[in-house]
Amino acid sequence: PPNRPSTMLRLAVAAVVIAAATAGAAAQDPATGWMAYAVGTVPEGTTRITLLSMKWKVSDDAQSSFAFYSPWFGMDPSDNMNLIQPVNPWSGSSWSGYTEWFDWNTGGNSNSDQIAASAGQTMHGTLSYNAADDSYFLNQTVVETGATSTQTVKCQDSVFKVPYVVYEKTFGCSSYPPDEKVTFHITAFECDGKDCTKTTKWEAKVKDANCDMTAHIESPTTISITWSTSATSKYDNMSAAELYDLNMHGWAERLDIERPAE
Repeated sequence: PPNRPSTMLRLAVAAVVIAAATAGAAAQDPATGWMAYAVGTVPEGTTRITLLSMKWKVSDDAQSSFAFYSPWFGMDPSDNMNLIQPVNPWSGSSWSGYTEWFDWNTGGNSNSDQIAASAGQTMHGTLSYNAADDSYFLNQTVVETGATSTQTVKCQDSVFKVPYVVYEKTFGCSSYPPDEKVTFHITAFECDGKDCTKTTKWEAKVKDANCDMTAHIESPTTISITWSTSATSKYDNMSAAELYDLNMHGWAERLDIERPAE
């Protein structure tokens, strides 16, 4: 049988899980579990982003496992406490799509209905502002099938102006897709009703380093994230149950995944 992790290692792993679970009110975006991401700075004087739309290809199927994660784009207000996003999760054996709203202030969380997606298909996500009722319409569509998942989210005094492209949820590197790259194409980007695609400045960053995850600003309309499935990871020695506890929050709560046995 394989060697059991040392007591010190298991204690360190437990500390990581407990810290993530008890972050509480102090937490905000960029959140624990974000690996590589890109963040945009909209033009000076912008009040809010009124439209953001992107397309990307669903990655190749990863090996079947207990792992779940997602590439996605979305946006926050300046305080990074109120996130809206179309997501594209892998749930261990298949891909899907839906939208999420998460409020760090209250813990409020709303996920739209889950739709099936397959490797190679095109996801088209849109976040559009409606001034009449101060809300955003969140949409996620599989272009090839027309399957769509939507919801409307009230702004509740939040003014959304910080755009993100993110790869989220931390697992061992062999758990991620073998094509090792996802590319987002910005199809529409408006600030206060005017195009701001070329005047928004994007920056590549890393929150939780894992599997050489790296964001690349290829052009004003193209952002990619790459990774290595052969790299080593600090999460390699965590059990399936520990990784579930670390990652099962936010949009992942929509996934029908049981907690693995200890």
